[in-house]
Amino acid sequence: MAKRIYKDKNVYDAAIERLDFIFANFERVYLSFSGGKDSGVMLNLVIDYMRKNKIDKKLGIQILDNEANYELSEQFMHRMIQNNLDILDVYWCCMPITLPCTVSSFAVDWQCWGNRDKDRWIRPMSKEKYIVNIENHPFDFFEEDMSYDDFWDGFAEWYSQGKSCANLIGIRTVESLNRFRAILNDKKETLDGRMWTKKNTEHTYNCYPIYDWRTEDIWTANAKFEWDYNKLYDVFYMAGVPVHSMRVASPFMSESKSSLNLYRVIDPNIWSRLCARVQGANFIATYGKQLNYHSFKLPPNHTWKSFVKFLLDTLPDGVAQNFKERFIQSLKFWGRVGRGLPQEVVDDLIKKGVKFKLNGTTPHGGNNLPRVVIRVPPDDLDCLDGHNSAVTSWKRFAITILKNDHTCKYLGLQPAKEQMARQRAIVEKYKNI
Repeated sequence: MAKRIYKDKNVYDAAIERLDFIFANFERVYLSFSGGKDSGVMLNLVIDYMRKNKIDKKLGIQILDNEANYELSEQFMHRMIQNNLDILDVYWCCMPITLPCTVSSFAVDWQCWGNRDKDRWIRPMSKEKYIVNIENHPFDFFEEDMSYDDFWDGFAEWYSQGKSCANLIGIRTVESLNRFRAILNDKKETLDGRMWTKKNTEHTYNCYPIYDWRTEDIWTANAKFEWDYNKLYDVFYMAGVPVHSMRVASPFMSESKSSLNLYRVIDPNIWSRLCARVQGANFIATYGKQLNYHSFKLPPNHTWKSFVKFLLDTLPDGVAQNFKERFIQSLKFWGRVGRGLPQEVVDDLIKKGVKFKLNGTTPHGGNNLPRVVIRVPPDDLDCLDGHNSAVTSWKRFAITILKNDHTCKYLGLQPAKEQMARQRAIVEKYKNI
């Protein structure tokens, strides 16, 4: 288990040492810029570093524009670019990319900047020279209906030009447990054993120089160095949003849909077009915070299993089929292979009389966990002592549907075979570049 060990060194000095390593070991460097507070600090930090050390190369800037940016975010991003064009190589990508959508029961995903929806774009496309779109893009890897993740990896390998390449990403472990696991994972391939690096494609590494910064460090740096920042955060503050809850992200993803209602208050022009763009946005914005899926009560005369079947019957054929295929995958996994669970969860299952079998053990970290096989999912596991979200049940299937969790992350499933196949195809296509 990774843990923090505090030494006589502040996070700023540690970040500078990481930049020393990056610019000494990579031929090409680019930064993923979203306009959020973390990527903004990352960009300011790197620009200051390059100017102070007279770095004789340009910093690549990758912006994957999701079409739904706040106006204040867009203004900040343009300011940062236009004030530093002498050292930046900018690719502001307004490309028709497919993004996940968790606000609608009728659409698994949606496409930003698609020509067929041009009259419904949430905001007009900027006309600056560094804007890259379907008409002028240089990307030989691009394919129609390409997913966000595929475009991300394709761009990384394309920008590397076959040379060692670093992608600087401003994410921090304190933001979420998933980010902590992603960065401080001793199973990933790193460069020179440095945990804040992770190999992404054949020639590129993702690098996280500010992974150990706290939110307070972000704002201290902005104040101390008088860096420009996204003034949207001032509006968030005036709207009463807690400082640790301020997010700038695609509004239709599961991580940010809870803040959808802020668009209505902060940017009404964007909000009206956003509602017209994606079905379900207004409903989630209005009722999202009231939806407590774990305390949801069954309708009369339903079991969780029958309720799942009822919910599937209410969905469009394509969406329902997606859920069915993923549910079958989960049922087969739990019924044939089983999942490794901590011993305390296994003891809880025994104590509460839940039927299961053991299928050996599975490695997890430095330990081996008992692998639990459940051939017939229980209707629910509300009887367990807080472990019900770790074990399969029909209630978990129902919650997955109610959350519009089309990728079934709540069930602990990996990306579908089709997604993995697309990723492998891209890697194979460009491995010899």
